[in-house]
Amino acid sequence: MKRSDRAELREEYVGAKLGDTRRGARLVLLVDALAKKPSASFPGATGTDSALEAAYRFLRNDAVSMDGILAGHYAQTVERASREEVVLALHDTSKFKFSGESDRGLGPLTGHGQGFFGHFSLLVTADELRRPLGVINVENIVRPKKRQERPKASGQTLEATRWKRGVAAVEERIAGRTALVHVMDREGDSYDLWATLIAAGHRFVIRNSRERLLEDGIPFSLVVAGGETLVEREVYLSRRKEPKIQFDRKRHPARLGRLARLALSAQTIEIQRPPACLETLPAKLAINFVHVREVGTNGSEAPVDWVLATTEPIATVADIERIVDIYRARWVIEEYFKSLKTGCAFEKRQLESEHSIFNALAVLAPIAWRLLLLRTLARGRGDAPATEALTPTQLRILAVKARQKLPPNPTIREAMLAVAGLGGHIKNNGDPGWIVLGRGFEHLLILEEGWLAAMRSDQS
Repeated sequence: MKRSDRAELREEYVGAKLGDTRRGARLVLLVDALAKKPSASFPGATGTDSALEAAYRFLRNDAVSMDGILAGHYAQTVERASREEVVLALHDTSKFKFSGESDRGLGPLTGHGQGFFGHFSLLVTADELRRPLGVINVENIVRPKKRQERPKASGQTLEATRWKRGVAAVEERIAGRTALVHVMDREGDSYDLWATLIAAGHRFVIRNSRERLLEDGIPFSLVVAGGETLVEREVYLSRRKEPKIQFDRKRHPARLGRLARLALSAQTIEIQRPPACLETLPAKLAINFVHVREVGTNGSEAPVDWVLATTEPIATVADIERIVDIYRARWVIEEYFKSLKTGCAFEKRQLESEHSIFNALAVLAPIAWRLLLLRTLARGRGDAPATEALTPTQLRILAVKARQKLPPNPTIREAMLAVAGLGGHIKNNGDPGWIVLGRGFEHLLILEEGWLAAMRSDQS
């Protein structure tokens, strides 16, 4: 019989570096409680006053750190990645906002409120499934309450250089055990970053966002637009809600889901070092660029227009299509943030200090990965046997408790809809959201614990 999901989840914390075995035992107890109720508050998850106080003491403990808690999950992520020939390292930053008037030691955010920015690196497989292998680095950034002067020497703030630090941390932890391709959105558009990655021999696909002047003053955008279309393909673009912040609306406008026809072109372009960069950087970089533009639009919505900078080859049509697909894998880390914020309700945690909030993030990060993995398998390999995602015990429970009768050998998708049904999801409403999936998974784990306890009692 396969081990239960919670037993597998515990392994993500076995290598935690907490300096004391008692702290390790407390972490396992806290993880078990949260895994049963991913979206519950700490009081709701722990159940008793003594367990709640122990959890708070653990999170407040100065000897407990975010990296220490995550050390085990990092190691397990590396182990999973080492079984793959090529892995995509998705890097992105998300804003975490906390309500209330109390000063928790957090910083100002765009608009109102206090919080911080979490810069994550998530590894996923390079195949069509984009199976999440785990988080491999987290860096939290708290903006100072008073604006600081921007460094003049490099033209970059400490916050802006997080992309280089993220890549360096991922490469150090992987240590050559698999090949990596680093993937970033427009915020990774930096000559300094690109030069550093190329010098180190690191591979990347990063979306370009800047206009540049090439030799003889020729605009970069003009050269890119002049590229010959080599292939057209159809891609479904998912629906996107309108962001609450005005700044985000300009970059990520709302759109309806639609089937888009994309024209792809590619060329190698030599770009020049911007004046703001350090003169120690190369004066020029020859980089491959893939231009992705939407054709045949009706004008009702802004067309897709991506320019992707990459070290990957562009010799064939298959090469170019592969680069586009690598960049499209970015959506997985966006889904991870939803799992963390909605499925695990991280931003609703009522904690009193930056230190305890960061430690709570470390505890919840692997649980959010586990929820994302389950949903990814349900969506991407829905016809595969459900035993690839759930234990035999869990499937027996679903056969009894599911709203709609499960077939004798259910698929992953059928089982996941049954799990979501335990959380209140109605099948005719389409795919389940993070809230009902987290609630259903919580209910299933509680039922499984009771089932196994009853079996142990019968055997004694």
